Amino acid sequence: MPFPPQRLSLAIALLIAATSANAKTVQIDTATTAAQTLGGSDTLTISAPGSITNSGKAVSLKDKTSGAGVVIDNAGKIVSTGGRAIDSSGDLTQARNYTINNRSSGQILGANDALRIDSNFISGSLLIDNSGFIRSTTGQGLDLDALRSDGVKTTIINRAGGLIRGDASDGMKTGANASITNYGEISTGDSHNADEKFDGIDIDSASGVSVTNYGVISAGRHGITTDLGATLVNYGQITGRNGSGFGSDGDGTVINHGTITGAYSGLQANGDGDGVDIDKIAHIENYGTIQGVGAGGVDKGGFANGSEGIALGGGYILNASNALISGADSAILVDDGSGGSGLAATTLENFGTIQGLNGFGVKLVGEFADSVINGGTISGSNGLALDLGGGNDSLTLRNGSRFVGVVDGGSGYDRVVMDDAAGGSFGASRNFEWLEVKQGAWTLTGHDDFSDGGAVRNGATLVNQGSIAGNLTVDAGGVYAGGGSVGNLNVNGTLRTDTRLGRATIVRDLNMASTATLAYGVNADGSSAPVQVGGIANLNGATLAVNPGSGTYPWQSHYTVLQAAQVNGTFGKVSSDYAFLTPTLAYTPTQVDLTYTRNDVAFNEFAATGNGTNAANSLASIGKNSALYNALLNTSQSSAGAAIEQLAGTSNANLTSATLGASSQVGSSMLSAMQQVGGNPGLMVGLDQRDTPVLAANGVPSEARNLNDPNARGRLWLQGIGGYGKLDGEHGNSGLEQRTKGSVLGADWSLNPAWRLGVLGGYSKTDLDATGVDGNVESWHAGVYALHQNGPIAVRLGAAYSGHQGESKRTIAFNGFSDRPKGDYDADSQQAFAEVGYAMGSGRLSAEPFASLGYQRYHRDRYQEKGGAAALQVDSQTQDNFSSTFGLRLAHLSSLDNGMSVTPRMAAGWKHTYGDVGSSTRQAFVTGGTAFSVDGSSLDRDSLVLEAGLDVGISARHTLGVGYSGEIGSNSRNHGLIGQWQMSF
Repeated sequence: MPFPPQRLSLAIALLIAATSANAKTVQIDTATTAAQTLGGSDTLTISAPGSITNSGKAVSLKDKTSGAGVVIDNAGKIVSTGGRAIDSSGDLTQARNYTINNRSSGQILGANDALRIDSNFISGSLLIDNSGFIRSTTGQGLDLDALRSDGVKTTIINRAGGLIRGDASDGMKTGANASITNYGEISTGDSHNADEKFDGIDIDSASGVSVTNYGVISAGRHGITTDLGATLVNYGQITGRNGSGFGSDGDGTVINHGTITGAYSGLQANGDGDGVDIDKIAHIENYGTIQGVGAGGVDKGGFANGSEGIALGGGYILNASNALISGADSAILVDDGSGGSGLAATTLENFGTIQGLNGFGVKLVGEFADSVINGGTISGSNGLALDLGGGNDSLTLRNGSRFVGVVDGGSGYDRVVMDDAAGGSFGASRNFEWLEVKQGAWTLTGHDDFSDGGAVRNGATLVNQGSIAGNLTVDAGGVYAGGGSVGNLNVNGTLRTDTRLGRATIVRDLNMASTATLAYGVNADGSSAPVQVGGIANLNGATLAVNPGSGTYPWQSHYTVLQAAQVNGTFGKVSSDYAFLTPTLAYTPTQVDLTYTRNDVAFNEFAATGNGTNAANSLASIGKNSALYNALLNTSQSSAGAAIEQLAGTSNANLTSATLGASSQVGSSMLSAMQQVGGNPGLMVGLDQRDTPVLAANGVPSEARNLNDPNARGRLWLQGIGGYGKLDGEHGNSGLEQRTKGSVLGADWSLNPAWRLGVLGGYSKTDLDATGVDGNVESWHAGVYALHQNGPIAVRLGAAYSGHQGESKRTIAFNGFSDRPKGDYDADSQQAFAEVGYAMGSGRLSAEPFASLGYQRYHRDRYQEKGGAAALQVDSQTQDNFSSTFGLRLAHLSSLDNGMSVTPRMAAGWKHTYGDVGSSTRQAFVTGGTAFSVDGSSLDRDSLVLEAGLDVGISARHTLGVGYSGEIGSNSRNHGLIGQWQMSF
């Protein structure tokens, strides 16, 4: 029959009431000796300064739990002075759930175990969350060893500041299926006797345990120990002070980002201080430090203890970049714990440092197919870096691979594989049968190894500076070089020999395929590195490619390409990268010789510009005994053109344009001074008495009259000038940049209401910079200027003279030849201009259309560079041009409340240059040869002229101003800045 709703509600209410009636809530906030027994869903809360202290069990956990289970929340003290602070007992067949929160002020202290779960209940959970102290004086801090059921999940969290400690035993024993996370400290006291267990975490024979450590685990014996295996992830510090940092009699997984240390305390006769010791199969990833720092006495079998960074029975080890595995004796040992065979094959990947401080680096014992990949350093202080033991092993080298000590392949068929595009090197080795170079450029320095030889694959390079006992094959696209030896050499790719890497030595036979190449390096001093063949050299129509060296080529040198007990066949083709020399071969039964002679290729065929052609023709006329001529003979087809252009010295023809561009600021200074004259009479933008804006000598706005001294007739002004100019490349030169700074001082006087006359003087320095050229020009300037004002018409006249002292340095370097010619020269320039402007305007805005005619001239004296064979004697050079400019100026006068005036102004115009705008000079090599001309970058025929400025009248006699002037054309751009102060008197 259906259950009535009223009865269902009543049943639920009764059930809840019964449950509530059975639950016990205990609150303690004062000191008490009364022990507590908890079960069901009881709750115990101890608030500071509350405490439970007695000589027996302070808290007992008994029988089954219900609901969320028993909860202990301790911020005070739970203390047993003669037993366990918290202990459990009771029925094992029912579920139990315990939550124990020990707050930062909480203490759980026991003379025996501080907290023990002695019941292997079949299901449930245990959570211990500790931020305070859990400590035992004679037992474990935590003893959870009884928990072995698969149905029970244990979680232990030791937070930052938390302590779990056993003074005279383990920090904790875990039980099965435990997850331990430590941010604080888990520790023990020191062990003095061999039968004492002083482990930080003793997992014993429990399974399914994982430890994640961010804090400190430090123990008198092992940091962490297990019989069957466990998983450790470490970001903190784990130390076994008289044992292993992590030790397992079974398998184990260790992921380390912190430091794991095994040590020997010296407090006992025996101690085996390995960083990590896993007797069976290990999976280890190290991103931090794993170290064994000491050992003493003997092990259980009577063998002397050794301190390894890692000891294992086999498995996988990754030592990441910047990581360290270090052993006070040896770094890594794979065996059975007594020097016998390990249990399984081992894979080691190293990109950090592995070091045996008083023994070998890595030793693998057993007949397994082990694999080592090394991109870091492996060192053994006893001279043995790596011992692969028995089995068919492989060693793969990455860039950064380094061994300090011998690498021993051991017994079996062992291979070395060089496999990194970045390349590297490999030194002393023994007992390897095969060498394979898969990619990258590698250097081999070891001797008398690789009995079966090896192969150099497509795209790879082997530089052999040691010896290879067997036969080596170079695949198509592969390269073999170096001064070492090889048993037989079969070349389908390239065999390279030169004096830098050494002569190739083939103990028995050399077999060149028809598609192979012998790249033969010759030096300018007549030296080379002939290939030495102890048996037969089979040439089979291969290609001989002669590669030039560096230096000054000796005329018609003779070289030996190859020497053998017997030469079979000839080279099918001879190629050379020399631009102006041709190789010729001669054969004998045991030798191939090479002779070079001048070919019929003219120097100018490699010139890229007209300037280069002129220089090449001059070089050809120097003669065969000239060092410069012979240096050019030594150039390759790829470098000859650049060498000729360097020697042409085109930059010397750009000095004119660069100097004129920098000196043009003197003319701008004069114009700026004439446009900014203040006072009465003056030329500053002003207003006449009818407030009509004009560029007038008379008429000042009434509100600005207090800023102009009507009695002032003279004026002193000072300008700071700075400029930047860029001259584009032309005729093969790379262009040029200039930076100028200097100052100009001027003064002018009013001769009458219409005329004003002024003078100026100044100094500037210009730094020059171009590809392969640098220098500077110091300039002194003097000038006069005059202004005539007749109503709205202004006539401005100016002329200036500049004297220049310049210095230039050219850098020449190609195919071993180098020179640094330096030139010192004197020059002068003149400039003059006449400008007419007509002022008009409306309101406070003034406009002045203007037209000007200018003249500029530059003359440089003849000079000779100082230097080596590339130095030039440079003829004098003169450049003069007229120019015209048409444009418009705008200005606006503003008066401030304090009586100061502010006048922004700007101008734009079009400049046209007349006459020859080209720049050329004639020069010759100091060592001889015909003179030749070079053209520099031209002046701009047409250009845009820009001006801008701001003038501030700060008192009746003083004015400040800043201005910009620019000239922008298709070949050059010049920009100048002016800062000006003027004083009327």
